[in-house]
Amino acid sequence: MWAPEKTADRDAEAILSELSGDLMSPFCPGRTISACPSSQARKLEERILQEAKSGKSREQIEQSLVADYGSDIIGYRPPPSLMITTVVGGTLALSLLIVLGRRWVKRAQLRAPMGDGSTSAAGRAGAPSVAELDALEDALDDEDGF
Repeated sequence: MWAPEKTADRDAEAILSELSGDLMSPFCPGRTISACPSSQARKLEERILQEAKSGKSREQIEQSLVADYGSDIIGYRPPPSLMITTVVGGTLALSLLIVLGRRWVKRAQLRAPMGDGSTSAAGRAGAPSVAELDALEDALDDEDGF
């Protein structure tokens, strides 16, 4: 017979944990109920636990707290449309940047001339010639003092 009572107590404690971690404390601005060191916050947690043990759902308890303390207890919850718009807009902007970046790189590769004026595949990729590599190696050796 005590199994349903233990389950009910665990459910009530789960509701208390969720609500005290999610709802803002009316006694400590900027903190949740569980983070507020006020004794009034502990009394509010006791009230939430008693209401949960009496069979009220999380939504019912939350509505009664909003009725008593105002909608500020909920804190700021952005509307879902704002989050969806932000994600879709960010995805579109990122896609546009990728497409434009690929076009820019491809255009730069096609316009890169070789030393002889031609535009071979190696020239388009920006690969240095053997003479350029030798000159670079000589300059690095001079810099290092070899």
